[in-house]
Amino acid sequence: MSASGSRSTSPTSAQTSSSTGPLINLRPPRSRKDRPCDACRKRKHTCLISVRGQPCNYCKKQNVPCKFDMPPRTKIRNSEQNSRINENGRFSSASVETYRVNHIDTSTINDNGGDPPEPDRSKGRMKERSISENSGSNLSKKRKPRSILAMFNDTPAIDDDLDEIEEWHQSLDLETTDFEESHFLGSSAIQDLTILKDFPTSTNDPNSAFRQVSNDPRKHVFFVKNPAFVYGKGSIASQTIFQSVCRVLGVGWPEILVQKFLTLTLPAFPIINTMRLLAACNSNSGADPLPHALLCGIMGHSIEYEPSVKHLFKEVWKEVVAAEDEEYKQPRLRTLQLAIISLATRPSSAHAVNAMSLARSVSIAHMIGLHLDCSEWRLPRWERSVRKRVWWALLVLDKWISMIHGRPSLSTKSNRSVTMPTLDDTDWGEFSSSSRPEEDDKIERSMASFIGQCEIALIIEEMLEKFYSQEAQRRSSIIFQDDLKDLSANLDALQARLPDYLTWSENETVFRPLAPGILCFQMTFLGIRVLIARLYVTSHHDQQYIRSAEMRSVEVGLGICQEFVRFLEQLSPEQDYNTFWLPHCSFLISTCLGLLLRIAVRLHTQKATTSIPSTIKDLSNKFTNKSISLIRDLFINLKIAKDVHQWELAETALIRGNDLLRTTSSVIPELQVLAEPLPEQASMPNNDLSELRFSP
Repeated sequence: MSASGSRSTSPTSAQTSSSTGPLINLRPPRSRKDRPCDACRKRKHTCLISVRGQPCNYCKKQNVPCKFDMPPRTKIRNSEQNSRINENGRFSSASVETYRVNHIDTSTINDNGGDPPEPDRSKGRMKERSISENSGSNLSKKRKPRSILAMFNDTPAIDDDLDEIEEWHQSLDLETTDFEESHFLGSSAIQDLTILKDFPTSTNDPNSAFRQVSNDPRKHVFFVKNPAFVYGKGSIASQTIFQSVCRVLGVGWPEILVQKFLTLTLPAFPIINTMRLLAACNSNSGADPLPHALLCGIMGHSIEYEPSVKHLFKEVWKEVVAAEDEEYKQPRLRTLQLAIISLATRPSSAHAVNAMSLARSVSIAHMIGLHLDCSEWRLPRWERSVRKRVWWALLVLDKWISMIHGRPSLSTKSNRSVTMPTLDDTDWGEFSSSSRPEEDDKIERSMASFIGQCEIALIIEEMLEKFYSQEAQRRSSIIFQDDLKDLSANLDALQARLPDYLTWSENETVFRPLAPGILCFQMTFLGIRVLIARLYVTSHHDQQYIRSAEMRSVEVGLGICQEFVRFLEQLSPEQDYNTFWLPHCSFLISTCLGLLLRIAVRLHTQKATTSIPSTIKDLSNKFTNKSISLIRDLFINLKIAKDVHQWELAETALIRGNDLLRTTSSVIPELQVLAEPLPEQASMPNNDLSELRFSP
């Protein structure tokens, strides 16, 4: 049976139109006319067959035929579960908040944001409603109220009955209401609760205070329902802040900014289920409540993509911080999603606020059990996937913030069990369209870039533990060199596993625009090589004179920095500057500049030494000139990107870079022409490198 709103084509019509080519979408998503193949059932993704008799989209990509050997599986539902299914076959729980306000009275919105570009209406006209029934009479006929996010008129309602082999399970996140929330209990707290395993009705009863979600009898995972102590104004406050943000932005801009988030940020940093977000904003049956605070964060995050409203960032972000504070008073999954969006937003200058937000986020993640592997839990498929992606996104931000500021990481390996996400953890399988396979490839590649960021986060974690922890400071130099070789080997192993579209080559022709997230991953990968090269170079600085081993490290370091500089030079200002970048990218740019300056200072101060062999001295002069040349190329490129194209990454990197240049220009006269004068005291940025000094 075809889902409501889907277009279906009968076999007869398919045969009569064969002369005009195969029909697109012969089997609509969620149709039961054709069985899903075994591969899609195992992957738990929708099986999309564009032409009946031919392989589905997934098997076609794998160049294998579809197989249908697995028998149908009968679903087991008890009477309590059946009572929670309405006549349309969708979940209907009394514990889910039903009140939603997903429309804005645009008669109260001021045009503070200027004249926005005309929104794209090719994907469907917005549904029209008002905040309340009484507001309709006050609306002008020329300006009707429109839904903030109803971008697709035919957005399918949430269907928890998508897969023939997937049992129905109640959502853990949707159990949280304004009156009750679920908290994870660890092993030390459930010693007495394990007796409940012999009485399954005790933990399956919706009225029970405990819920056992694990399918593994050896690993008990209990959640306890606690009263929600909301000390603020709850959803009412978030709704008010949401309306305030929309008024600041002006008519049309909320829709545009949310669309930017859906097309640029979410594919590269998939912390939200796209289908459920759209369904909530369209008020579909069985969908989540409208996430006002989350939408505020999405709009504030996306301002960086639109130069026309960048001047409104501070005013909007003040409201986003207020909405985030309200969310922390009742923590749930969407609280973490909002916090991650906040931490991934550029420009990132409120370091103290970010540090406290990260600490609260990790605490909430532990409280809702996000640090545990949920692949075998009795939860909906979409929720298991989102929980895994949210955890890894938080881990990525935690490791980079720890590296940037030199502070301890808040997540340790011994207290987590979440497996690395894979392509099967994406939402793209639910949206695959045989009419636009190139879009499917882009979404898949964006997800691959996110998985790559997760892999790099583990390398950062190893680097922090072995070279920057308090224990690492007490290790001998021999162990240091061995650990450095292991770290390099792990990075080489990651590079060998990368698909071709994630790797960067200076001489390779690239067709733009690339999928969102690829450029960010490539800069991150090149940047992690710079960080490792910095460890090699600085490991020799305890020696008074330069020797051949240090010169080899310098040569390798210059080669790595040169690749990083050439990568930045190849970026297209029109297409690449305004795509998805994580905040740590500006740190990597300034780190590359810092390593080049360190090498130049080290070599320059050795020129007057007479005890150095002539071969070493010749190499020293050669590498000094090369380092100064790379510094000049990098600085000029960043200056143009900042002044001409207003690229935020270049602007943030130059805040630190100018401090370094002013410090080293007194040692190397060739750099004095690049260093910008010190700004006025009142406008000086608050950064952690203002007092940094280089020593030979």
